Amino acid sequence: MSIKYIYIILLIVASSAVAVADVFLKKASNSVNFFDVFKNPLMIGAILLYIFQIFIFSYLFYIGIKLINVGIVQIIFYTLIIAVTSILFFHETLTLIKVVGIVLGVVGIILINF
Repeated sequence: MSIKYIYIILLIVASSAVAVADVFLKKASNSVNFFDVFKNPLMIGAILLYIFQIFIFSYLFYIGIKLINVGIVQIIFYTLIIAVTSILFFHETLTLIKVVGIVLGVVGIILINF
């Protein structure tokens, strides 16, 4: 496996960690009292995932991956994961304009990598 693919996999894993952490925060925020949110075990999971992604992104920047590439890939994977989880777990809906935005984002990643 090429080293470039390993970096792409790390980037996808880090982006996924951010999205999953945000899902954990959403689930934890269903408490009645605001301060109970911070006592929810999902909050610890979210914090650990945020720390994990900080280490991966720091490593990717250290080895010379461009910020623009990291940012764009992160935003697209984050958007895809959040869109799917919001539909499956929170029964939210996607509007046509949101779907068009996601498609344009994916096309943008493809174009930037040429």
